[in-house]
Amino acid sequence: MISILLLLLVSSLAPFGATTEADVASAAELAIAEVWPDAEVRVVRLSAKAETAKPPLRVRFLDAAPRGRASAEVETLTDSSWTPAGWAYLDVAVYDTALVLTRDVDRGDALVDAIHPQRVEVTSLPVSPLSPDLSLEGWSATRSLRVGTVLTARLADAPSAVEIRAPLRVRYTRGALSVTLACEARERGAIGDTIRATCSDTRASYRVRLTAPGEGVWMGTL
Repeated sequence: MISILLLLLVSSLAPFGATTEADVASAAELAIAEVWPDAEVRVVRLSAKAETAKPPLRVRFLDAAPRGRASAEVETLTDSSWTPAGWAYLDVAVYDTALVLTRDVDRGDALVDAIHPQRVEVTSLPVSPLSPDLSLEGWSATRSLRVGTVLTARLADAPSAVEIRAPLRVRYTRGALSVTLACEARERGAIGDTIRATCSDTRASYRVRLTAPGEGVWMGTL
């Protein structure tokens, strides 16, 4: 009975409408929704002022794209304006749909039949995962990888779109002018890569983004 009375007394002393960790976490997730639409935020620590702030709340991160441990300012709505209400130390877990290996693969193995799109946490990944929209037809592993690995561009080799000294059709567009140039690749590249190419007709060198095997678009003149 004494314990129940003590609990009721403590609850009655808590400020009505005061913030909770859930309030701060929700405000933080809303603040980064455009950058990380699938993020989950956990409160690590709140300042004394933030602990007693009354909702509605607004969270302003010091980093435009926070991930992992991050600091933020907390604001509360007072008389139709946002006023400072302390600070929060938060843990931002970033999630994305990525291609994940369904089995172990060796270096050089084909990846197309060993992947599955899956929602995974990518907070600690040093680079972005490959898009789940890729079929990876013709792609291979750059090294031996274990089942469950999230694929990034560092772990997968794209099929070559052009080899060194191979012919390359380049779409040159500048203003109203649009022509196709017969060029020669000076570098090997995969679709999406930007390589150097030369054209004997114009006697110029270009930066070309590869769009298909043997084809690319002009990105600049060297």
